[in-house]
Amino acid sequence: MNLTVLIGSFLVLLFLRCPVAFSMLLASFGYLVVAGRIPLLIIGERITISLDSFPLLAVPFFIVAGSLMNRADIARRIFDFAMSLFGHFRAGLAHVNVVASMIFAGMSGSAFADAAGLGQVEVKAMIEEGYDRDFSAAVTAVSSCIGPIIPPSVVMVLYGVMAEVSIGELFAAGMIPGIIMGLSLIVLIWIMARRGKLTYHLRPKQPLRVVAQKTKAAFFPLLGPVIILGAILLGITTPTEAGVVATVYAIILGIAFRSLSFKDFSEVLEESVLTTGRVMLIIAAANLFGWLITIERVAVILYQALTVLTGETWVILLLVTAVLLLLGCFIDGIAIMIISIPALIPMLRPLQVDPVHFGVIMTIAIMIGLITPPMGMTLYIVSDVAQAPFERVVRQVLPFLAPLVFTLLLTVLWEDMVLLIPRLLFR
Repeated sequence: MNLTVLIGSFLVLLFLRCPVAFSMLLASFGYLVVAGRIPLLIIGERITISLDSFPLLAVPFFIVAGSLMNRADIARRIFDFAMSLFGHFRAGLAHVNVVASMIFAGMSGSAFADAAGLGQVEVKAMIEEGYDRDFSAAVTAVSSCIGPIIPPSVVMVLYGVMAEVSIGELFAAGMIPGIIMGLSLIVLIWIMARRGKLTYHLRPKQPLRVVAQKTKAAFFPLLGPVIILGAILLGITTPTEAGVVATVYAIILGIAFRSLSFKDFSEVLEESVLTTGRVMLIIAAANLFGWLITIERVAVILYQALTVLTGETWVILLLVTAVLLLLGCFIDGIAIMIISIPALIPMLRPLQVDPVHFGVIMTIAIMIGLITPPMGMTLYIVSDVAQAPFERVVRQVLPFLAPLVFTLLLTVLWEDMVLLIPRLLFR
């Protein structure tokens, strides 16, 4: 009965379009009132405990870093560099879109930063080159999903804090799946171009002089991922300290390129404070909600239910992944993660599922949720950037779900591939 009140009231509030954080808080309050055995003072205690975490400091720093990189002319330089190398390929600008997002992913760690910042450069260039507006928006939305998979990643930081898993190992584990996702998107674009399904202008191959010029202009932005990831993987900095490094590096580049004014900096700080505040409110509310799910033994119930259906770990992982994909259509990704981790991690532990492996699975599933309607927040961002109708962008996105789901399935079924780099570096 008490669990029904908790879950039922939460779902009803979500259906009524109540913000996720307030839905969790109100549902938790209703549970405590109905149960009557836990003092209401626990609300303040759980909220305080949830935010008292050093690794969480990485979140605001990476948010600030991503915003600064969009203002500091870094996105355009990365795009021009990728253009000089791959722009002459068949459907070259679509390939450049993906490659630029893979590079930018090593700096921002946010799909939204990629879609809103780099996406503006990509969409504008593709439309001017003769690409369909809706297709341009779709490629940009899909490629931005690579951002939180190739490290650093704000989503992985949150998962690491909540699941009590090494964030450094999570970052290392995301590298191979992120590269596979990018390559699979490139293959699909090549197939579509080969079959004549894309309208585009074939660009001439850039002379070596131009490639060298663009490489020189993008040298320091390209050095960013090397510095950030190298510092983490070599143990020079923690992921939290790497967020500070990314922020300082973005400021230095902005000043060096003379593209970051004091007004830009103040606007970035204001936007980042608001974004961080929203994220932290969700975390605080979800900590209380997740704690109540834990004491109601939801993990035990789920484990018993799934083991009745099958004893195969890989089948259970596929079922859990399918549920995560379904939830991604309707609920914000961070909310999904925070709600499900208290139940799923204890449930998967007896099955010998590595929490780092599952963290990558969950991250990819959440990223796919960003481009699946009706929630699909990235779809709304790129639709606004491209000035394209939402429903038409959705239709163009559908074929691109195939390589993303392929990457997800490969990640679920091939644990050794995901854990190869973490084992080499940390174990």
